[in-house]
Amino acid sequence: MPLSLPGLGLRGLRLKVAMVVLVVMPSFMLFGYNNGSSGGITDLESFVKQFPSLDTVNVAGTAKSQNSINLGMKRIVTACYDLGAILGALSCIAYGDKIGRIRTIICGLVSSIIALLIESSAFQLPQFIVGRLLVGASIGVISVSIPVWQTECSTTKHRGKFVIMEGIFISTGISIPSWITFGFFAAWKTSAQWRVTLVFPACFALLALVFVSFMPESPRWLARKGKLEEAREVLAAVMDKPSYSPEVNAEITHIHSQLEASKGSFRLFFRNSKERYIHRTVLATLAQSMTQWCGCSALIFYTSIVFSNLGFTGTSRHLISAGLVSTFTLGALLPLFLVDRFGRRALFLLGASGMCISMAVMASTSDRKHLAAVSTTFIFLYAASYSIGFLGLPFLYASEIATTKMRSPIMAVAVTGQWLGQFVVGQITPPGTVHLKNHYWIIFAVLTASFIPIVFFFFPETNGRSLEEIDDIFQQSGTFNIVKNARSLPRDSDLNLLDLERKYAGSFHATSKDDRVAEVEDISSRPLN
Repeated sequence: MPLSLPGLGLRGLRLKVAMVVLVVMPSFMLFGYNNGSSGGITDLESFVKQFPSLDTVNVAGTAKSQNSINLGMKRIVTACYDLGAILGALSCIAYGDKIGRIRTIICGLVSSIIALLIESSAFQLPQFIVGRLLVGASIGVISVSIPVWQTECSTTKHRGKFVIMEGIFISTGISIPSWITFGFFAAWKTSAQWRVTLVFPACFALLALVFVSFMPESPRWLARKGKLEEAREVLAAVMDKPSYSPEVNAEITHIHSQLEASKGSFRLFFRNSKERYIHRTVLATLAQSMTQWCGCSALIFYTSIVFSNLGFTGTSRHLISAGLVSTFTLGALLPLFLVDRFGRRALFLLGASGMCISMAVMASTSDRKHLAAVSTTFIFLYAASYSIGFLGLPFLYASEIATTKMRSPIMAVAVTGQWLGQFVVGQITPPGTVHLKNHYWIIFAVLTASFIPIVFFFFPETNGRSLEEIDDIFQQSGTFNIVKNARSLPRDSDLNLLDLERKYAGSFHATSKDDRVAEVEDISSRPLN
């Protein structure tokens, strides 16, 4: 008797679309919105009137010491969000695998609503700081749990397109507060100017919260917990196949065999065992950290400072800032059509090259107002390059190379690397732009240039590989030959059913297709030790 399965009764493509539209989209718009919400409000008159200790504009001409103190307070507020995100991401190590992907997502969404209410209702700076810290913690949980759930529920053929859409939603979320701030800049002069801007993303969290409980749990998490029949039903729904079809049988056997092959305790996380947990963690963390060490947060968090230095003021500054973050969204559309065609490595390399060139030009032009058009053009080119290679792609890549048994902990560490990078960049950018001026961007030009050899020599291609195939690649490779092996090892898609069954289920004696399927069912039903 088939199980009663969540998913609103949908199957195949319709189920995947529902997962993306009803859960992933609002959750990652919430993520992006909160990443960009502070960039446009901290210089608003209504905001600095409520929190004068964060005013770095009106005191600039009065007392350098006071301006320095206020700048330090603004950096503390920015840091609270990042530190909260680090704590939220790391918390997924403790309970992410215990309670499951869906329940973890629910925890992140509920806590985000509470945190946004605390933050937007603040009349005193301590309450605002606490709210910012809690918002960061909830986003940290979401940034780990959603990609893991989405990756584990996807099929090999369209996994890249399915997961990389996160980047579109992040960039869309980043752009919304800039446009809201721009709209309210002239219409409202009260604290509603920034309070509405801050509390608005609770709508996204509520939307996702309504539907996430109706979505299927990760089949790989279910299999890991010994719930193989439930895992089979979820896979059948996602693949839109009968529960005991050869394709579902092969996938269940595939998952089961890899879970058996990856036995061990959490201590294996700290040494390079056969499953190469440390190797995977380092690559995943590098991919996620690159999203920040390229200088993106320096532009997003301090767009008002960047464009003020170029001579843009008032309405024109808010308008061009909103246009910049909208470019991230438009650029994020390109990987949707390229990631499953050209692979992950090509997009990483293309994005890094574009960012490197853009940062080099910004370093030589961003302090010259007569070259504002040139500098602005390359700032927008940087945004497009970032969207192509480093907006949604690192989430996809990190979750792909993490093994099923340790996917949540590895993603937690990797995403922590991203938030830690955002914290550092957020703290060094204000003094960096003050003391180094336009030369500050040389740092990021050099860093993005270093991404190119790192990706070329150490990042294996995962396009067209099942998650279990990627496990095989790591188990058969070392640090310096994994890129070569990822190109040369045969793909499961090239094997016939009998060879696939033999690869993952041992030697088979049956000769007919029906008998082989029966043997696969028998193996996939064996309990894990």
